[in-house]
Amino acid sequence: MAIKYFPNRVFKKNTSPVDRLIKENTIYTIVGQQNTVSTALDTYVSSNTDWNVNSIKLNFNNNTSTRHYTVDIASGVKIVENLNDSLWFISGSSGAQIILDPGFYIGTEMATELQTKLGAIWGGITVAYDDETGSFTITPASGTIQYLQTNRAARLPLRDSTGGFLFGLTQNSNLVSSLVSDTNVYGLNTEAWIIDETNSETEHYHDTDHELTMDQALHIQSNVATTTITYEIRYEEID
Repeated sequence: MAIKYFPNRVFKKNTSPVDRLIKENTIYTIVGQQNTVSTALDTYVSSNTDWNVNSIKLNFNNNTSTRHYTVDIASGVKIVENLNDSLWFISGSSGAQIILDPGFYIGTEMATELQTKLGAIWGGITVAYDDETGSFTITPASGTIQYLQTNRAARLPLRDSTGGFLFGLTQNSNLVSSLVSDTNVYGLNTEAWIIDETNSETEHYHDTDHELTMDQALHIQSNVATTTITYEIRYEEID
């Protein structure tokens, strides 16, 4: 689960009965498009809650060219603004709160996002995710770095690292030359296919239900082909 609720936060874990009734049986639609004449389609579609995918519809603007297209269920992490997007670090003599951009990330993308945010403050920091060990390694070019699960110097609502556990960081570390996850986070780069086709049809419709967590996304891909692909995902949110 991508959201961990902290006692110091003002957000509530449970949806109110009124909100639950409003969301019940509501069908949401995500629509996107890609001209694949020169650029292949490669996109992730995700939700901020657990969700049930009702249907996947792919349209192609012609049937004269053969194309290969796939839809996979990708496992990763969903970052939601103000819920699991912050981490506290100390490097050298200064400390800073890192705020991750909202969105769906696989393991390698999470490492890149954290590296970008840390590098913008201290520069020369590398972050890597290891598929086999399920661990992240954070290494400054020089000096040391420390992770703070709780920064008691910050004001109360902001002192917790709400996104630390996503990187396998669950407790304060020492100042170290290379920081490694204290808890393994496996499977952040894995995918399972549900559509894998090569043909020249003008439409593909998939109406089998798929129940996904918020930490899973639909990964839609195609090769370069003389066509424009329009995708339509219909889904329901799950509390």
